[in-house]
Order: sequence, then C-alpha cells, then structure tokens
Amino acid sequence: GVNTLASAKVESEPEGAAPAGMPPANVIMGKVEKKVSQQTQRVIGTLRAKSRSQLAAREAGAILEILVKEGDFVDIYALFAVIDPRRIEAQIAEANASVTEARELIAQRSAEKTRASTDLKMKEELYANRAISESEVLDARRSADVAGAIESAAKESLGAMEARVDLIKVRREDLKIRAPFAGRVVAQHTEIGEWVNPGSAVVTLLSIGEIEAWLQVPERFAAISSAVDASKNISVKLTATGKTVTATELIPIPDADRSSRTVQMIAVLPDPENELVPGLSVSAELPVAENTEQLRVPVNAVVQSYSGPGVFVPQKSPDSEMPMPIAKRIAVEVLYQEDGYVFIRSEDLKEGDQVVVEGNERLFPSQPLMIQQAKEAAQK
Repeated sequence: GVNTLASAKVESEPEGAAPAGMPPANVIMGKVEKKVSQQTQRVIGTLRAKSRSQLAAREAGAILEILVKEGDFVDIYALFAVIDPRRIEAQIAEANASVTEARELIAQRSAEKTRASTDLKMKEELYANRAISESEVLDARRSADVAGAIESAAKESLGAMEARVDLIKVRREDLKIRAPFAGRVVAQHTEIGEWVNPGSAVVTLLSIGEIEAWLQVPERFAAISSAVDASKNISVKLTATGKTVTATELIPIPDADRSSRTVQMIAVLPDPENELVPGLSVSAELPVAENTEQLRVPVNAVVQSYSGPGVFVPQKSPDSEMPMPIAKRIAVEVLYQEDGYVFIRSEDLKEGDQVVVEGNERLFPSQPLMIQQAKEAAQK
C-alpha cells in the first residue's frame, strides 16, 4: 500500500447542494468495511552483491597462469591465477641450505659443550683431592659456561632460519591466488606474462547464493525497524522483470543521507539460481505501522475536491414526496491505499454503511440517487 490515492476521482463542480430540478444520478453502491491491516510504504532500491572483492596479488612477479575468465562461477578456495614461483623457489633452496649448515654447527657446538662439561667434572675431582689449584677449576667452569651459551645461540639461530623457511613457503603459497568465497568473476584486470606487485588487482569477484536489496526509506519512517521486525518476509520486486523475491532478513542501517533525507535498509534475498544481477532496481512494500483495525472503502468511492477527500452516502430526503434517497457528502481522512481499497478515518462512517462507488464523478450533495444495483465492495 502507498500513501497516495492513485485512482481517486476529482470533483470539478461546486461543493454546495444540487441545483433545483437536478435529475437523479445513476449510481452503484458499495459497503464500508472494517479490516485488520498494516500500513505499508512503497520504497525503491538497488541490488548489491553481499561481497564484492578485487582479489589482488600478495607477491610481486609475472602472471604465469589465469584459470578463469569473466562470467565464470568459482567455488570457495578455487585457484584462479598463479604467479611465477621461480624466485621464491630459489629463496627456499637458499634458506634450506642455511638450515642444514646451522644444524651442523649445533652438532659441533654440542660436542664442544660436552667436552667442556667433562673437563670441568674431571678437574673438580682433582681439586677435591688437592691435585690442582682452584684457578684451574674456575677456568674449566668458565669454559663450560661459554660452550653452553654458544650452543644455545646456535640453536636460536637455527630456529630463526627454520622460521624464515616457513615464511618463504607461505609466500610461495601466496603465489597461488584463490577465491575467498564462492562467486562469479565479473572483471579480469591482468593478462598472462604481466608483472604484478603486491596489491595489484587480478580479478573482481562477486558473491553468489544471496544478494542484498539496499532500500531507500524516507526519514519519517526511520524508526520502522521495530514495526518490521516480525515481518522479515517482505516481497521485493524487480523493476525490470516484475519477478518478486521474498526477503529472509531485514537489516536497518542507522545512518541517514542528508541530501535525500532517507535511511537505508538491507533486505537479504536468496538467489539459489544466481539469476539476480547487482545494479538492478527494485521496489518493496515496507510495513510502517502495527496491525490495526481500520475502515476501508473501494478506491472509486473516494472523490477529491478542493476541500479534500470525501465519499457520498445515501440518506433519506427531507422532502416527504421524494421517494428516492439523496446524496450526502462526508469528508474522510485517507490513510493509505492497498489492493484496490482505500483505508480511511471518519467519525461519520461505520462498518456496513453504503457508499457510492460508481456514478459519483459529477455527483452533487442532495442530488437524488437512482441506485441501479447493490455491489459488494469487500472481497474475501
């Protein structure tokens, strides 16, 4: 439903009573109904991919392979480009050689530490038997401590070299550019043989499976998130094709646009067939009020004039010699329109009252009514 009365008719005649001798107007009647309804607001928006990523190189090098092209669908972690690995492979070989050398050095330092420890133990026994001086024992203890420190330094050096090998292996893996999510390739930014640097875009990938409709909501409805919380299954209509998709989630964005005076709301739409295209325009009917019981009349019952909207109802003529009823105009407040009905507010109308739905285009107050037939306005 919308807040405009698209189909309402406009009176061009004066508001006063019918001229004397005015002929009866042929009219068809409808009924005033009460119906529980929720006011909605039509909003427009645009489809956007849930994730859009320019996948970039993490290492410098020449592109060796490109395994996808525009329009291709790829699974998560799928390989789509490879950078020439020869430089990284050379660095790994060099680092592995350094690790081997460091391990051999540790073996040597360990032997030196063992020899120093044995020498210290022997001299401590000789000193206990008064065979050598204390200074010789102190020198042996210092040598053992130095040998232990040298061995520890060699082991730490080996750990650093092994970590360097691990890092270079990670860099080698980064030469294989993979998809961080399942999606569709929409742009290719490089070619085989082209040199890329870290951060250079290789392809642009859009997510699939779900898509977001970013809806522009007028600021007067900025607080509708509470009203729509229980109505997340709203229908979103594609402007171009007329296809409707039911949202699975509504996400309000608490940030207003100053120029358009709107706030945004995201409707998450399932897209299992990957048919929805980002950038297409959409519309939706967002609930903007709680469910309430309101009076409603067929849309053709409401006529517009300079004094505002109103409806015509039949009433008994004050002239006892006039057998036909006469028209009475009742002003109404239009709330919103929905499915061929107008929801209204009026203290002078109640459920079951008759209103003119056809023949009221040129109807005057107090004009006799020739009711041709009764027409039910309500449709169950």
